[in-house]
Amino acid sequence: MSSPFSTELKNGRHEGFGKYVFPDGNVYVGDFKDGQFHGQGTIHFLNGGQYSATWSNGVVVEGKYTFKDGLVYESKNWDYCTLGDRRFFHERVEGFQGSGY
Repeated sequence: MSSPFSTELKNGRHEGFGKYVFPDGNVYVGDFKDGQFHGQGTIHFLNGGQYSATWSNGVVVEGKYTFKDGLVYESKNWDYCTLGDRRFFHERVEGFQGSGY
């Protein structure tokens, strides 16, 4: 069985820039320290989305998720698919097509 890590080893630990493949096929590309995500890195999801973040010892410090269509999720000021406006991002960009189209 091959390792899910593709990084340099320092003192038996994954260090520096590299890649980790999750069991489900999603891939993290970025910095490692002591075998954990640490520094800048991005998880690339099979659905086309990606989560770019700053990590500290395996924990997210700050990050953002970008959907396949380019919409960036923002936890503050999020105004897509809310009670006030139920439209999705693509409906706002491309317009809403009613039934029969």
